[in-house]
Amino acid sequence: MRKKTNKTRKKTGLSPGSLVHTGERFQEKVSLQLIKYDLDSVDTYEESSLDKLLEKLDSKKVNWINVNGLHDVSLIEKLGRKFDIHPLVLEDILQVEHMPKFEDYESYLFLTLKMLGEASGKPVSYGREHLSMILGDYFLITFQETEGDVFDVVRESLKNGTGRLRRMGPDYLFYRLIDVIVDHYFLVSDNLEEELDDIEELLLQKFHDGISEKIMQGKKRMIFIRRSIFPLKDELRKLRQSDTGLIRKGTYRFIDDVYDHLQHIVSTNEGFRDLVTSLLELHMSVNSNRMNNVMKTLTIFAAIFMPLTFIAGIYGMNFEYMPELGLSWAYPAVLFLMLTVALAMLIYMRFKKWL
Repeated sequence: MRKKTNKTRKKTGLSPGSLVHTGERFQEKVSLQLIKYDLDSVDTYEESSLDKLLEKLDSKKVNWINVNGLHDVSLIEKLGRKFDIHPLVLEDILQVEHMPKFEDYESYLFLTLKMLGEASGKPVSYGREHLSMILGDYFLITFQETEGDVFDVVRESLKNGTGRLRRMGPDYLFYRLIDVIVDHYFLVSDNLEEELDDIEELLLQKFHDGISEKIMQGKKRMIFIRRSIFPLKDELRKLRQSDTGLIRKGTYRFIDDVYDHLQHIVSTNEGFRDLVTSLLELHMSVNSNRMNNVMKTLTIFAAIFMPLTFIAGIYGMNFEYMPELGLSWAYPAVLFLMLTVALAMLIYMRFKKWL
C-alpha cells in the first residue's frame, strides 16, 4: 500500500499533462530500437541517441520504434514533439499504474495495456509491465518500462519474412503485438488454473501445512490478473468500433479475433473467482470435519473412562471399613470389572455406529 501511495503522490497537485514518471523500474540508460521493413527488406538499428534513430526513419516503409525505459522524461517529451503527440498521452505513458486505455487522435491511435511476463513456462511472480503503443500512418511506437518483452516471435517473423507481417502495414503490426500479449494472458490463466487445481487436490488429501496461505495467494493472483485483463476488454471494443483510416478493414477482422480470445480469457477468470470461493468453503469444511473427528475421538475416550473413573473413585476413598479391601481377590476383580465395562461400552458404540 505504501508504494502505491508514493506513486500517487508524485502526481499530486500537478496540472494535467505534466510529465512525471511514476514507476519504480529504472535502467541505466534508455535503449532505443528501430525495425524498418517492407516486403523486400528489414533493417534493425540499436541507438542510444534519439536524433540518430529518427534520421533513419523512412516514411515509405513501416517503422517500429521501441523505447525501453520510461524514466528519461526529456527523451519521451522530445519524441512526443517529433510525432506531435498530445501531452495527455505522454502523461499516460509515464503513469505506469494507468489502467488499459484506447484513444483516437485522428492522426494517430493510442493504446496502453498491461503485459504479463513469464519465464520457464510460468509467470514471473505474475509480474506485469506497463506498455503503451502509438500507431501512425507509417510508424508504430512502443514504450516499455524495461528491456525484455514477449515480442521475440514477432521480431523473428519479421526477420525471416514469414506470415503476413512484411506484406502488411503498421496497423497489422499493431494487431500482432496485441495478439501476442493476449496469448500470454492465456498462459498466465492456464498456470493459475493448474495452481488452483493443485490446491484442490491438497485439500482433498491429508492435512497439509500452509494450505490457507496457498489459497490466499491464489486469490491475490486471480485479482491481480483480473485487474490487468478485464479493463482491456472495453478498450478493445472501442478500438473495434473506431472509424479510423489508420486501420484497414482487413485488419479489423484480426482485431475481432483478438477480442474473442480476450472474452474467452475474461470468462475463464470469472470461473476462477467461483473456484477460489469453492476452495475457501472446502477448506473450511475440511477443517470442520477434521475438528469434528478429533472431538468425536476425545468424546469416545471420555465416555469410556467416565465409568472407570467412577469405579476408581469409589475404591480410592479412604474409609476404614470397606468390605472388599480385605479380600485377596478384590483388586483383580475390580480391574476385571473395569475392563468389562470398557469393552461393553465399545461394543455398544460399535452397535450404534458411533465408531
